[in-house]
Amino acid sequence: MGAPAAEADRTLFVGNLETKVTEELLFELFHQAGPVIKVKIPKDKDGKPKQFAFVNFKHEVSVPYAMNLLNGIKLFGRPIKIQFRSGNYYSGVVWGEGLFAAFFLNFIIQF
Repeated sequence: MGAPAAEADRTLFVGNLETKVTEELLFELFHQAGPVIKVKIPKDKDGKPKQFAFVNFKHEVSVPYAMNLLNGIKLFGRPIKIQFRSGNYYSGVVWGEGLFAAFFLNFIIQF
């Protein structure tokens, strides 16, 4: 048996969320791809949910499966954008309307 996967290797960045999306809804949705440990939707300084989340899986194998299964599905009419989380940055160059994933370097969230 190898060493357990790092948390970053078991975590997905989920963007383009409608403000009505909850952590509970994402937990149930992503649970279809494998056991979910936690879901975190960060809040802004006013306590309003941001339009992205982090989904942490129990097993690393669930991460690419969730991407293939759920990327682009619509929640409240808005297609979600899923990217691998890798360390303190997110892979992929572009998501949404030309926004670079590197933009989120300023939002390094620790669970």
